[in-house]
Amino acid sequence: MKKILTLTAFLLFTFGFAQNPNYKTSLDSLLNYFYDNNAFSGDVVIQKNGKTIYEGNYNRFQNNSGLYRIGSITKISTAVVTFQLIEEWKLSLETKLSDYFPTIKNAENITIANMLNHTSGIYDYLQWKDYYTKKDKDITQDELLNLIKQGKPEFKSGKDSSYSNSNYMLLGFIIEKITGKSFAENVKTRITDKIGLKNTYVETSKNEYAKRNSSYNFNGENWIKETETAPSLTQAAGAMISTASDLTILIQSLFDGKLVSKTSLEQMKKTDIRTALGFGLQRTPFYKKEGYGHSGRVDEFHSFVGYSPEDSLAISILSNDTNIKLNEVALGIASKYYGKKYQYPDFSVYKSKTAPSTDIYTGVYKAQLAGIITVGKIEITKAAKDHLFIRMLDDGANSEKALLVRTDENCFFARKYNSKFKFILDEKGKITGITMTQGKQSIKCKKIS
Repeated sequence: MKKILTLTAFLLFTFGFAQNPNYKTSLDSLLNYFYDNNAFSGDVVIQKNGKTIYEGNYNRFQNNSGLYRIGSITKISTAVVTFQLIEEWKLSLETKLSDYFPTIKNAENITIANMLNHTSGIYDYLQWKDYYTKKDKDITQDELLNLIKQGKPEFKSGKDSSYSNSNYMLLGFIIEKITGKSFAENVKTRITDKIGLKNTYVETSKNEYAKRNSSYNFNGENWIKETETAPSLTQAAGAMISTASDLTILIQSLFDGKLVSKTSLEQMKKTDIRTALGFGLQRTPFYKKEGYGHSGRVDEFHSFVGYSPEDSLAISILSNDTNIKLNEVALGIASKYYGKKYQYPDFSVYKSKTAPSTDIYTGVYKAQLAGIITVGKIEITKAAKDHLFIRMLDDGANSEKALLVRTDENCFFARKYNSKFKFILDEKGKITGITMTQGKQSIKCKKIS
């Protein structure tokens, strides 16, 4: 989905080698810490050799279903069905997109392989400027195809690697054309029924929302229910529902050869050294061990499933509210399981009688690189209890918001994005701008209203 700042796209673990004999107690302590500090709501399951060895339920909004939207983890299933069709000689990695959708830009040069491993260069339709204002509305296949066509390709196919949801939306449409069945039917017959997943399915209607959990956004005091993205807008790119337990079974079954051949699995594992993107899988190194999986995000649902072939270990994390990066949760879980050192995030709150009211920071700011190139307008609004929200102004009222926590008199921190925000004052104490810092990158913002 669209993001306020550039975020870490893949969960890269620093796993050790020896299992911590007291890992259950350590994991409970860690997850309670996150839960008590309003940083995590969700479920965690760890399986080893196909057997559940840890299960933690920390969902503060539990509807007793254990069902979550899994976002882009859906792409594992889309890739599995695609490789099954290749094994059935109904498709090949060299098949051209133009065989099915010739009006897509550069379709004659884009292959199934290019779409599977994100080297097609196809415009990502979720960068659509009206995404946040219309995400809760149903959309037709023709409208989706028009969205994909309207964008400029990022590069010539095969010349680079860049994540695009359009690749998997189109693969879903191709699957439906070849089989004469819906993507949901293909997932059911080819995956969930085959390996006995009773709580995994493709959501196809708003009428199904009540069956699963909703997602929420923390405002510093309370949790606000997030507007739902219509399943028709994500489909084969991200419309699946599952449980943490089912996801660990799914990835274990994939590596056990129950869904695709060994040859197909080896192809899925081939990842780009720069982006870690593979053919339906992402590279998620387990310290010096190889690891594979996928992460996902839709609305305030965050998800991850990963697998270590060497340890036959599967980890699944599903969340419907995180106030920190999910990678931080995953890193903590891995560290506690393997008995590695882990630095707990600091959730302390800065308190000062002289700190200005958050009212003075609110307004619209123009973000600029090197003070020259305008990259967008952001809006700062008040949240609860001395907190602020930041969002991209042009994305509309329902756009993604990040919570800013005060860390000093005029400094705030977005835990979810690991980003610092320092407000700039003139000699009269009036706010004139912000310096936003994430890692080594800084962006200057000028207050314009």
